[in-house]
Amino acid sequence: MTERLTHIDLLRVALTAGVIATHAIITYGGPGSWFIQDGEMPSALEAVATVPIVFGALFGMGAFFFVAGAFVPGSLERRGPRRFVTSRLSRLGWPLLVFVLVVVPLTHWVASVVAGPPRSFGAVVTEQLRELNPGPLWFVWVLLLFSLLAVPVLGSLPAASPAALRPALLVWFAVFIAVASFFFRAFFPLDSEQIGGAKLWQWGQCIGLFMLGVVAGRQGWLTAIPGAVRRVCGWAALVAAGMVGTAIAIAGVEAEEFQGDWHWQSGLLAVCEGVLCVSVTVLLVDLFRGVSGGEPLIRGAYGAYILQTPVLVGLSLVLLAVPWPSAAKLAMVLPVAIALCFGLALLLLRIPGFRRVL
Repeated sequence: MTERLTHIDLLRVALTAGVIATHAIITYGGPGSWFIQDGEMPSALEAVATVPIVFGALFGMGAFFFVAGAFVPGSLERRGPRRFVTSRLSRLGWPLLVFVLVVVPLTHWVASVVAGPPRSFGAVVTEQLRELNPGPLWFVWVLLLFSLLAVPVLGSLPAASPAALRPALLVWFAVFIAVASFFFRAFFPLDSEQIGGAKLWQWGQCIGLFMLGVVAGRQGWLTAIPGAVRRVCGWAALVAAGMVGTAIAIAGVEAEEFQGDWHWQSGLLAVCEGVLCVSVTVLLVDLFRGVSGGEPLIRGAYGAYILQTPVLVGLSLVLLAVPWPSAAKLAMVLPVAIALCFGLALLLLRIPGFRRVL
């Protein structure tokens, strides 16, 4: 695949907006961790907000890796191995380095000064150098790793011919994601932290969907999803989502048995994750196939993803002392944050130095 597929880029835009929305929800009482949390949601609203967060965790980040993987074969073909590696190191490495060494410690320090408990800048920096926490940019260094590993693998394969999407391919990838997710979480439970913010508990879907994206890019079926495959994916997604929703309703979203280890409940969740990752990703590709336009949003998506941390934390700190309910703050911050992230990214793209990495 040598051409750029606009609908896949637009899917990336939607996923970026979804991540920003997720972190905004967490800021105002949704389940999860973020740089700052301000208040609690009413229980009914929290239950509603939990649904997209849970399902986003089960396939959302994996879908990012699918999109990235889909463009790897074409980029590697156009640039060649050396230029491809240099480009990835520049575009992914520099923002990551600045984020880890500057943005994250500065954000933590400012948040502690404004929202408390106050911490010294030296203590924040020392902790950051120990943990190397990249915040949401953990996705960037993992993608860089996967991209570099893909170069020798793809270089050793014969040229791919266009091929239609085969249902068996999707089944195999769903099985891979389910098995890998279960074994990763036997050692790294859901929402656990590792050095570099690796989030190894999510690597099953990240590896599986990245590879599926690479296969899709090589075989060229991203422009045509067969109707029968689409229908089967739809039913599979409904069944898996129903099982996850039922499990949450019965056991609760924080039930220990679903978090990992060798519990059968963790295995069930991994199976549902494998089905959801593959089926929902295919459905999203088909959904966006009829969408066009949005060139500014496409150009600003990567920058918006990077900027979400200072933008969201900045907005929440500004509203911290405002005596509004969390739901009202969320309703205000969410659209403003998305607009600001994309708008600021487009402004930065006007600067030559930023244009090379964003």
